[in-house]
Amino acid sequence: MRFLANENIPLVVVNHLKSDGFDITSATELYQGAGDKKVLKEAVKEGRIILTFDKDYGYLVFRQREFPPLGVILLRISPKSPEFIYTILYKLLKSGLSFEGYFTVVTERKIRSVPLR
Repeated sequence: MRFLANENIPLVVVNHLKSDGFDITSATELYQGAGDKKVLKEAVKEGRIILTFDKDYGYLVFRQREFPPLGVILLRISPKSPEFIYTILYKLLKSGLSFEGYFTVVTERKIRSVPLR
C-alpha cells in the first residue's frame, strides 16, 4: 500500500515510517499550502491512501463526491506528540487491515471502516 500524509501529519513521523519501509510521501514536502481538494486529487492520481487528522476529507468524499480516493485514514486521536502519532500509525499500518476502498476512522479505542463506494 502507498500512502500520502496530509500536512497535519508531522514530517518526522513520515520520515520514521519511510525508514520502516512504508511507501509514504508527505503533502508538506510535495504540495505545501495546497488545499484539501488538491491533495485528494494528487492522492487519486498517485494511487495513495490519505493519512490525515482533517475531517474535511469525509465531507469531500461523501458529501461532495470529489475524486474517489483509494482510501482515507482519518486519525481521531489527540496528537500528544510525534512519537505517539508514529506509534499509532506504525501499529495500524502493520496490523494487516485493508484500507483500500475504505474511509477508516481511528480512535484510541477502536477502528471503524466505511466503504467508499
